[in-house]
Amino acid sequence: MQRKLKKIMTNSTDIFSLESTLSTFFDRVTKSDRTGAGYPFLQAMTSIFHGQLSAMVIPFALDDDSTAQVIAQLKEHLTPYCPDILKSLNMPLTYLLDELICNIQQHAQADKGYAYLMYNKAAKTIEILIADFGITIYGSYVAAQKHLDKLGDSDAEALNLAQNGYSVKNLPDTENRGYGISSNIKMVAEGLHGEFAVLSGNALMLQVPNKRAILALPPEIDFKGTMIMVRIPAEVPDGFNLYNYMS
Repeated sequence: MQRKLKKIMTNSTDIFSLESTLSTFFDRVTKSDRTGAGYPFLQAMTSIFHGQLSAMVIPFALDDDSTAQVIAQLKEHLTPYCPDILKSLNMPLTYLLDELICNIQQHAQADKGYAYLMYNKAAKTIEILIADFGITIYGSYVAAQKHLDKLGDSDAEALNLAQNGYSVKNLPDTENRGYGISSNIKMVAEGLHGEFAVLSGNALMLQVPNKRAILALPPEIDFKGTMIMVRIPAEVPDGFNLYNYMS
């Protein structure tokens, strides 16, 4: 199975630098000695960041009070490693973290989330991972009874709907937000020239500027929840305007 998974990843994601991280992640999931639906994934997430001095891992409750606290902790942790960089990246990083964490609160139907953040000094990038063990993106469409005619029974199609802005909300003025992923993808990939990956169920989406891949994974990889991994440059590109990407 591991050979099959590696072939899927290699054939479809050769332009994504996140591919190597995700391949390591999946390898650790399939070799995990932990039992239970979420434990192998949680163990694999933590192991990727374990031992990195610039990494921070925070489990957090899914309530409004926790969001600001988590964001402040993550940014405070980054300050010693890239203080000058954070001056220009402060607003987009705050907005991105707020959006990703709020998405979990609104859709996951879980009581806890996990935030991982690391500054990669060699690559001069910031890596973020936000995860929950909730109802998956597919499950959020089913729970909301939205777009079922387009959804079918596919986690991959659910990711496709989310990145195209199909909302699970019932308010007309929020229809453009989708699962909250579409605007985040545009900001990361188009605005910040970064990478965005989403794992939900047994489907994986990867996005970089001008390139996207949505992969159906082997049944052995079935993540009961949603994991979003983002890699952004630690310096804001010239011409970037946060307000172009705010919902």
